Amino acid sequence: MVQSQIKTALLGGVSLLAASAALAQDTGDAGIIELDPINVYGDRSATDLSDSTASVAIIPEDRLDTPTTQTVTDTFRQTVNVTDGDFTESGFVIRGINSEGLTPGGAGAPLASIYIDGVQQTAEAARRGMRSVFDAEQVEIYRGPQSTLTGRNALAGAIYVRTKDPEFYESGKVELTYGENNKREVGLAYGGALTENLAYRLSGVWSSKDTDLNYPSYANYPGYGDLTQDGYYTVRGKLLWLPTHSDDTRVLLSYSHSYDSPDSDDIAGSNWQPGSGVSFADRRGDVWGALTPPTNVPGLGALPIVPLALYQDVRTTKVDNLGIEITHDFNENLTLTAMTSVSDSRTDRNSVNYGYDAPLFINPPIGGFLPFNPEAWTTTGGFDQRIISQEVRLNYESDGLRWVTGLYLADEQNEGNRDQFAIDQNTLASLVTTSTYNRNDISNYAVFGEVTYEFAPSWNVILGGRLEYYKQTQYATSQTTDYFTGASTFASSDSSSSETAFIPKLGVTYDINAYNRIGLVYQEGYRPGGSGIRLDTAQPFDYEEERAKNLELTWRGSLMDGRLNVGASLFYQDWDNQQVEIWQVPTDPNSSTIVNAGQSESYGAEIELAYQATDKLNIYGGLGLLHTEFKDFSIGGQNLAGQPYSNAPEQSVVIGFLWGDVTGWFAGGNVKYVASSLSRVEASGLRATLDDYTTVDAQLGYTWDHGLSVAAYATNLLDEEYFTYDATPSDTFATLGARREVGIRLSKTF
Repeated sequence: MVQSQIKTALLGGVSLLAASAALAQDTGDAGIIELDPINVYGDRSATDLSDSTASVAIIPEDRLDTPTTQTVTDTFRQTVNVTDGDFTESGFVIRGINSEGLTPGGAGAPLASIYIDGVQQTAEAARRGMRSVFDAEQVEIYRGPQSTLTGRNALAGAIYVRTKDPEFYESGKVELTYGENNKREVGLAYGGALTENLAYRLSGVWSSKDTDLNYPSYANYPGYGDLTQDGYYTVRGKLLWLPTHSDDTRVLLSYSHSYDSPDSDDIAGSNWQPGSGVSFADRRGDVWGALTPPTNVPGLGALPIVPLALYQDVRTTKVDNLGIEITHDFNENLTLTAMTSVSDSRTDRNSVNYGYDAPLFINPPIGGFLPFNPEAWTTTGGFDQRIISQEVRLNYESDGLRWVTGLYLADEQNEGNRDQFAIDQNTLASLVTTSTYNRNDISNYAVFGEVTYEFAPSWNVILGGRLEYYKQTQYATSQTTDYFTGASTFASSDSSSSETAFIPKLGVTYDINAYNRIGLVYQEGYRPGGSGIRLDTAQPFDYEEERAKNLELTWRGSLMDGRLNVGASLFYQDWDNQQVEIWQVPTDPNSSTIVNAGQSESYGAEIELAYQATDKLNIYGGLGLLHTEFKDFSIGGQNLAGQPYSNAPEQSVVIGFLWGDVTGWFAGGNVKYVASSLSRVEASGLRATLDDYTTVDAQLGYTWDHGLSVAAYATNLLDEEYFTYDATPSDTFATLGARREVGIRLSKTF
């Protein structure tokens, strides 16, 4: 089915190309609307969208300012072939590839990264970092390998968030939002000139919302409040200095601090704890709580037995980002850019019952009832991660020639620790205390470059490459103590690995006319190999690099006298030596190792349109087609060859609009359809089917003079219920997609 749809899209794209060429020949330049160029920040080889050969979705400021787009993940509902991950801990998905791949994000380099004002986020910050797009100028979502210019963290793509820079005049805005489930959000931004060559901008946003899931068995635990609320805040300051009193030299300093504690969307079904009477309809999130009635303990009455709430994390992350971006124009052709960035994240992962001071009882496998110190029956720990990087590059552009060359240096540190008192999941016969510690240090150095040369009228050749050196060292300890016997085992291990890789890029483009360009580009994606340590035994393991070979045909153009902008891509990707996480003990994540066990291919298309129908009405839309298939992939004794990736729908469709003027009534909305897909692969090799779904977002409001406006809004207006994950067997455990939110926003811009 999808193969024929992709063929249809290809034929349609060729027809549109022919039509655009004919239109340009018939009309010439008469009546063409000269729109302002669309700047891009994530493509190091181009600053104008028309010069980029990447499949990039641009979400501009007018769409980011709508109350239906409050977070980075909200922009995915306006983008095809992009979805959110199945868990909070699982990143995002581009063209069916999870940003953390088939391995956990902390195990190695991610397959796609988030950049905020040029600062690459750590793995934990990408999961729970700066969510809000308040006071953002633009979000760019790059689909497909960007490894040549971006590096090892972009095999699947990248997301760039650019917040508003300081301006040399007074400006700002205030937003107040209230919605369902006690949704409250406040955003403030203000800036202006300090001197004639120094400007600033300050902004902050705070948001809180109650969950619509039920957690009755956690109600008395200290972490209940954090677990049942979705909350975040971000404060930011930016300084722009023009040392030469002109734009020839710009120094932009940015700093942000954020806190993020998203709620969990996991719910229990009837097969999770048979006999409990709980079903998905109950929306019970206390999956590790006492779903069955309390057990009668002789002499003590009804008490909760086996309080497995220690398996329920309440994770919060604080992130500090620092960026220093220096640009200097030597002349109208040559520009120097130096980007210094630091991202530091700290994640707490305490269980919901941490600090509980009431007596707890268990019914151990050997029989009888034993009281325990409640502070012992918990999980504590966290992750500390930091990325420090320096990139320096030169960009040159003239008629017939454009090139970029640069140097990249980065140092990363990842530390994790966990203390847990629980039933030994290996033997199920004793109670154990387990303490683990893991440290992972990464050094990454690279030189890169790309040149675009016009070798014949309207024809350009693209040559690029990246030479990258990668070194990783790890150290881990694991100590387990048996509660009954007191016997203790301790293990420690260290490992290291390094490699050098070259990542090529080759392409050709053809300018149909001044407003339409097609290109054919081959480039490779790369994620390095490395070493790791199995935490339950502290034994080291090694794995090799993985590569993706991507061939992409793109068209970027402007039709209908400049009112219709088109971006289209056809792609084929072959992925070899995929790194796959394997739990050597199916029930124990601490037995995780990484092996090279995957080979796959994918192909598809994206077509995205933006049409300025009238001065007041802008319509946008897109179609995404995707076919993914494992060629070689076995897990849990199951051969998955021939099956698609997880969370890789074959079709996605977006249609949206914005209508309104500077003052008066305004409206907007978008619809996104996502086809069915398979859920993630279980340790047993089994997987469930996720149904297709459609979400509808809408807003309606009025703007008065002086920038005051009020708007009513709804996300997932029809309250479509859908799963992003479904365990096997069915009706056991699932993750709900975002539910409906109806609210109102009052805003003032100046």
